[in-house]
Amino acid sequence: MDKRAVIYIRVSDPSQIENNSLGVQEKACRAYAKQKGYEVAEPIFRDEGISAKHVNTRPGMRQLLEYCCEKKNNISYVIVYKLDRWSRNTEEGLMASAILANYGIEMASTTEGIEKSPTGSLLTTILLALGQFDNEMKGERIRDNMLALYRKGVWCWKCPIGYVRPFKTNEENKGKAPMPHEKLRPILYTLFQEAGTSLYTKQQLADRMNVRGFEDIVRFPATIKTVIRITKNSFYFGKMYCKKWKEYSTGKHEAIVDEALWTKAHNAVFNKKIKYKTQSSSEYLLKGTIKCNECGRHMTSSNPRGRSNTYTNYECGNKACRRTRIDTGEAHAQFLEILKIVKPTKRTMKLFDYMVFNEWDKIINTAKKEAKMINERIEVLEADLISIRKSHDKGIYTEDMARREAEKVNNEIVVLGVERSDIKFEQYDKEKVRNFTEYFLLHLDRLWDKLIEPAMKQALQNKVFPMGVVCTRKKEVRTAGLSPSFELIATLNSSDLTIGEGTGQPSLKLRLPRIPR
Repeated sequence: MDKRAVIYIRVSDPSQIENNSLGVQEKACRAYAKQKGYEVAEPIFRDEGISAKHVNTRPGMRQLLEYCCEKKNNISYVIVYKLDRWSRNTEEGLMASAILANYGIEMASTTEGIEKSPTGSLLTTILLALGQFDNEMKGERIRDNMLALYRKGVWCWKCPIGYVRPFKTNEENKGKAPMPHEKLRPILYTLFQEAGTSLYTKQQLADRMNVRGFEDIVRFPATIKTVIRITKNSFYFGKMYCKKWKEYSTGKHEAIVDEALWTKAHNAVFNKKIKYKTQSSSEYLLKGTIKCNECGRHMTSSNPRGRSNTYTNYECGNKACRRTRIDTGEAHAQFLEILKIVKPTKRTMKLFDYMVFNEWDKIINTAKKEAKMINERIEVLEADLISIRKSHDKGIYTEDMARREAEKVNNEIVVLGVERSDIKFEQYDKEKVRNFTEYFLLHLDRLWDKLIEPAMKQALQNKVFPMGVVCTRKKEVRTAGLSPSFELIATLNSSDLTIGEGTGQPSLKLRLPRIPR
């Protein structure tokens, strides 16, 4: 009794179906079966225009496995033209072969001479791996080509609604941009015009599209999703967007609408038009600084209207915590009191001056010394360059020797120059800086109150209270944290710090701070 075999053939590109690729594979497989003396069982299993990347996406492959696993069919071999026709995924190809092996069925390739032996098993694995590698490389090249085309303005994927490819076959359409569908173009143009008026709901826009013949042309009715899909896509005014690469590109295709009409329609469909009342920033000076003590969120401004007056408040809009609200005037008054507390006393100012300016002088003097040492070293190296030139002139150094030595010295000079540029010190008029600092710190509350520009007031607030201030449910404004400089001032204000007689060194005795927290 002759051994029975089934034939499996496959092409991945639909265009190959018509140019006898399937026929060539079948002819070769039948010739192989005849040479080996196998009886070919019918039907011939085929997958036309389907990739070999996954087994479960190929109906022909699934039918073959079901057919072979029925013992009554008595199949001994599965014949393929090449193993890459069987699978281009190593793992899934070996798994499908293992399923057949459990029923005593062997794989046979007409062009690759696979045998049932350890060597044949190794060859099968290698050939399947090479098929997967080739498939992945082709995919990489295709992605690169598609990206290049996309950046040149050619849409490489399925056309958006209202566009078609100019030719019938993929080969003819390669590198060609989509073109507007002549019957759908006026329908879509009218859609954008009507959407831009804001007079119609999305459902009404869809119904009006269907009345104009949209459903008859595309074979499905326009819905709300259709309207959203069209008015959301910038493709219609010539700007393409690819989610895969997250890139915009100017398309070569003909636009159906201009950008102004598209933007008007897009905003009308997607943007909720809410009228906000403009609030004066001068009335809400702590906006962005004051927070809710309960949840930590910034409090928003509000101006509720009473029977005879309009009020200005800071309030917490977080519904998860209890609503915290305080009148702006009351909040500003409490904030001024906090500024009076955080500003230094005259005694503290003297201690602050001693600690800050003395340290500043030390840093600048150290920087000056380092810069001076580097300058002296550079002068020595420049003198070495002159010596190298003189040695070359006298014939002590050859030209190559002189060049090498000069390069070493020049490199060292460059490195020292970089080190010198990294050393930063500022020349300043110490007395002027001290006077300005003293005036600024001692009149902090008065300065904030007299500043006219709200932006300047907020800048001052951020310098003193980088973490903002908080408002409690009892309408009390407290500090959340001070900047490092004002933390030092607060510590000095609440301490017994004096400059020791004779030594000039500070001695410190701390007391509890008086700043409200």
